[in-house]
Amino acid sequence: MSTMLSRRDRVIPYYFVLFFVVIAIVDGIMVTLAVRTHTGIVTENAYEKGLAYNKVVAAANHQKALGLKMTLAFEGTAKAGTVKLTMADAQAAPLSGAKVELQITRPTQAGFDQTLTMVETEKGTYSVPAHLSMEGLWQLRAYIHHQGEALQYATRVVVAP
Repeated sequence: MSTMLSRRDRVIPYYFVLFFVVIAIVDGIMVTLAVRTHTGIVTENAYEKGLAYNKVVAAANHQKALGLKMTLAFEGTAKAGTVKLTMADAQAAPLSGAKVELQITRPTQAGFDQTLTMVETEKGTYSVPAHLSMEGLWQLRAYIHHQGEALQYATRVVVAP
């Protein structure tokens, strides 16, 4: 038997080292991407919102008891569209004279949120032009102040290009 290692046999330990170096580099890239793309914050002021949860539930039950009928829709494309809100009371009479603030958010990405003030275009119908930066899923939430009542209505829409 020969104690001399062939040239191929001498590089085998380097293959093991190379394998672990490649794994370490890939892991480093994945960790860097994970840290840069997600802040970790899901809800701002989560503790305070949790304490106020019973108030939120009571307000939602009160709004449901009023029997209001609301629709919130986006018409158009991402570059040129309009958001319309229609409101009627339990007897189907249009609700007029409300102050409506619209919050548009993108559930999948931060940095694209907008807050707009809707104007009444006809009795019980409020609208505002909305220029969204891209197509896809958006959340529309209307905050309504009508005759001392604080109401809200939300829906999700998919915007075409």
